[in-house]
Amino acid sequence: MKISYAKYSLTLRHQFTISYNSRSSTPVVLIRIEHEGFTGYGEASLPPYLHETQDSVIEFLRKAASVKSIDVTAYAKFLMYVDKISEGNTAAKASIDIAMHDLIGKIQNKPCYKFYQEEKRSLPFTSFTIGIDDPSVIKQKIKEAEQFKILKVKLGTNHDREFITLIREETDKPIYADINQGWNNKEEALDNIYWLRQKNVLLIEQPFPKNDLDNSAWLTGRSPLPIIADESIQRLADIEKIKNSFTGINIKLMKCTGVNEAFKMILRGRELGLKIMLGCMTETSCAISAALHLSSLVDYADLDGNLLITNDPFNAVTVSDGLLQLSDKPGLGVDLYNELKFIDIY
Repeated sequence: MKISYAKYSLTLRHQFTISYNSRSSTPVVLIRIEHEGFTGYGEASLPPYLHETQDSVIEFLRKAASVKSIDVTAYAKFLMYVDKISEGNTAAKASIDIAMHDLIGKIQNKPCYKFYQEEKRSLPFTSFTIGIDDPSVIKQKIKEAEQFKILKVKLGTNHDREFITLIREETDKPIYADINQGWNNKEEALDNIYWLRQKNVLLIEQPFPKNDLDNSAWLTGRSPLPIIADESIQRLADIEKIKNSFTGINIKLMKCTGVNEAFKMILRGRELGLKIMLGCMTETSCAISAALHLSSLVDYADLDGNLLITNDPFNAVTVSDGLLQLSDKPGLGVDLYNELKFIDIY
């Protein structure tokens, strides 16, 4: 087995602004795992709040590559080894998990969703994300989102109602409201939610700072809309900590180390009666396609990260008329069409 990597930077179509951060690009590390003539691709997307860098990912890959011989049919065992190399590094671990799923799918000549379910089931519509921006840009973004049935709108400032009112002048599409930890007062938050419900908002994501579980629980117990945890949850073990504070959880491959753990989180969330959202960072079609293979198992999908960039190096159809599309090709179902220079790790 040989691991190689390529540094890459994703260019966003628009400046991406949320309640506490703004950026125009996202660094990623794309990886390639080769074994006996088969090649699997993976990705580590590195938004600022993960606190990982391209160099930290590459260093982690060097440690993982120290295993010279593995039984690729026992990939779950290998992923357990990878997870124990060091704490954190969830995006780096996700890149290996994604590449291994692609590789094993190709070796076994079957799409990755068959690892987790017998048949392909109906897929959900994905939301399309609209960040905080000037009114003229917001109108342009709404036009670009014409094919999508659901919008995901970033809130969490002192101008939330103005922002929603502006959007409602352009479209009546249902909205997922993502606060990104931007609210602090629970009474004001509840008042906002009742107002947002009148504006055809379907759910509220991460209203309070991630460690403020008491106020989250208070709000969840009174809210007419589902309250979904994002920053408050990363991995499987976190579900037990937040299960009484939210209606549901947002699972992202870069936060939880990849497809293998995401599936376990879906199962545990279901056992606890939690709603499940499958989300993403700014990512290429590689990581988005990996998440797609679990998308029929969730309540909500926000898998538009590859559609927010201008330089996706992979070729894959992930959405049609707002509905997620799942390939039956072996592995992830993606093709690399941009000739990147991959560097071998020895």
